[in-house]
Amino acid sequence: KGNLVIYNDNNRFCAINLDKGTTLWKDKRQGSSHSRDIQIVGNHYYYPYELEKNGVLTQVLMRGDLLSTNFEMLVEAPIERIQLFGGFYGLLKKHLIHHNENQELCALLPFSENIDIYKSQSINGFILYNISNKRFITKKVRLPDTVVVGVVDKPVKVRNVFVIAGDDYIYGVSGDAKEVIWVRRSFSGSRSNGTLFIKSYKNRLFAVNNTGTRRLTMELDPDTGKTLWIDVGNGGSTRPALYFLNDVLYFASRGDGRLYAYDINTGKMLWKLRSDDDESFTVMQVRKAEKPGETDMLVACTWKNAYRFKPAR
Repeated sequence: KGNLVIYNDNNRFCAINLDKGTTLWKDKRQGSSHSRDIQIVGNHYYYPYELEKNGVLTQVLMRGDLLSTNFEMLVEAPIERIQLFGGFYGLLKKHLIHHNENQELCALLPFSENIDIYKSQSINGFILYNISNKRFITKKVRLPDTVVVGVVDKPVKVRNVFVIAGDDYIYGVSGDAKEVIWVRRSFSGSRSNGTLFIKSYKNRLFAVNNTGTRRLTMELDPDTGKTLWIDVGNGGSTRPALYFLNDVLYFASRGDGRLYAYDINTGKMLWKLRSDDDESFTVMQVRKAEKPGETDMLVACTWKNAYRFKPAR
């Protein structure tokens, strides 16, 4: 947020002032993190965490102060005691902090419950918790499939629909989080065929393949899950970040190491770029000009170099 970056590695947390290049604070805490998933809203940051309670590991949502080491536990995921393995019953890995129509702060919390850990099977579900009023809106709704892995990407809210990506399924959930209104399976067969990353932009829903052999870039109707356009020409195994600038979708591929640009209104690939050092692009970022004299930016890094490209438009 602004000039401040906060990150965590397991139970260590750190805040860095980018203007000064100094550490604002750092902290080592009891418990552990599986996701390193931090979301900043207002003057706080939110993260899923694992704490020990009566000898068993529980999954909780935490909130920390941006400018200090102060933090608090907000809510524990209501994971049922199905199968205990390694001291825990399930996982809370991704979350979505957002404001509802009354501008109350809420948290959509997907989680997994162990069924048969030896077969890597779990039941996946979610809760909707009102942080402002400290109450559950939806205590628990289960997703309809027993799958190998749980939620693979941060949920998004598009119009009045929550969208959750889990294994090779995508689920549409009503805005009150009380029911699953559609289910889409984009891949057939085993999990090796793929999972999907999702992202919302201008009240539209986009998905790109995360793993597997299939190469998909597509726009979905958030109200039904149906395909609006699809292209099968990307490099596959997309890295976990999708970016938008001037109605162009950008991402980097682990499959061939290139950068891709898609026109979101036509579904056509605008270009794919290979680095000059023959290394794969590993991370990228886009930034829209904010001040007079600035230009839009697209920056991407390989293991060797950083590059700045002219955006597709």
